[in-house]
Amino acid sequence: MSEWTPKLNAIAAGVVVAFGFTMVWNPIPVSWAAMAGVGFTVLLVWLGSTPGYVWAWAFLFLGLESLSWPLVEIIKLRMSGVTEPSEEQMKDLVPTLFMGVICATFFLAFAYGVFRWIKRGEQATEPPDEPPPKV
Repeated sequence: MSEWTPKLNAIAAGVVVAFGFTMVWNPIPVSWAAMAGVGFTVLLVWLGSTPGYVWAWAFLFLGLESLSWPLVEIIKLRMSGVTEPSEEQMKDLVPTLFMGVICATFFLAFAYGVFRWIKRGEQATEPPDEPPPKV
């Protein structure tokens, strides 16, 4: 595998993770979205030695973003000065909560599966331990 393959995958995964970040913090300034994209891409280049690791980390970040989505919505309400959400605001929060938990469960489970798949592949390629010599 060439050196640029993990980096190219890290760029693509960084864009996907930054897109998820902008969906969670919508509306967000374009400069913040660009900084998040560059930051996630650099982090994925550093963490991912293979394309599999890059995407496993990207799915892990997407799962954490999905898990934080309902909390971000509550923080936005609190920052706007709302102490008790109205019925209409609660109707908007409940689907966000369910979708955030469902998406987080999917992405975190998928990341776990990819990490396990990589680990099994690495263990299969290792040479078996030789038994100790008999004395």
